[in-house]
Amino acid sequence: MKSNQNIDTLLRSMDAAEQSPAPDSDRSQKDLHRILGSHPTAAGNRKATTEHKPAAPQPNRRRRSFVVGGFAAAATAVLLIIPALSGGDAAFATWTAAPGELSGTERDGAVSDCLRSSHGVGSGMYSSDLAVAEVAIAEKRGAWTTVVLTGRDGFEATCTTDTTASWFNKGSFGSVGKPGNDQTLTARAVMATQLGTGVISNNPLSMASGRIGTDVIAITYMSAAGEKIKATVSKGQFAFWLPGDEITNSSDQNVPIEVTYSDNSTETQYLSL
Repeated sequence: MKSNQNIDTLLRSMDAAEQSPAPDSDRSQKDLHRILGSHPTAAGNRKATTEHKPAAPQPNRRRRSFVVGGFAAAATAVLLIIPALSGGDAAFATWTAAPGELSGTERDGAVSDCLRSSHGVGSGMYSSDLAVAEVAIAEKRGAWTTVVLTGRDGFEATCTTDTTASWFNKGSFGSVGKPGNDQTLTARAVMATQLGTGVISNNPLSMASGRIGTDVIAITYMSAAGEKIKATVSKGQFAFWLPGDEITNSSDQNVPIEVTYSDNSTETQYLSL
């Protein structure tokens, strides 16, 4: 059902007052079911799709956040990449708490996949940023790769992918965009630009990534199960993720992390959006 005009036609077809022969009851019932299942929208008021849902205004907040498909991203005009429907690593079986570094052709492939996926978001609205973006993070946790690209005016693109998924099921989840306030960080600051829970292959995972000050050399997160998750820290960015939904999609959430500085001192900080 594509228009109110068609709905009106169907309704008239069920109105015995406008028909000379007796109405067809079977047809009327079928048409009624079609109308009720169509969920028509008024012209100029289209529903946002999963891929292109805009951030809703958040008054009295320094940054804006939104949730699409169960995943939160804090940025202005950030759009989520559609996730793969299934993958080869069932239930994150190969995932590791400590990341490995991508290199060689494996790294090149992960970066190329992230660039290709990100180019299609928002009808190419970030193409010029992606053309000059640099690779800040390229890590792997078992079969999974995470790439973080950065650029001018605080531009960020993140992609996490199951490399064992078949080519027709392969996809990425993450975010693309610019923060609402590209502020200069202090030397010991940690600021999340992506924080929350996503879902891939019907399995939830918790993700955190963002920017760090020049004195930050390491970040760890203690999971609810007591496992120490090590973040990748590189070129002014950090990223980590783990299976499960313990990092919720809430802008009021404070996620504790242990931060190590260049003088080897440590401190507990809290991530939030």
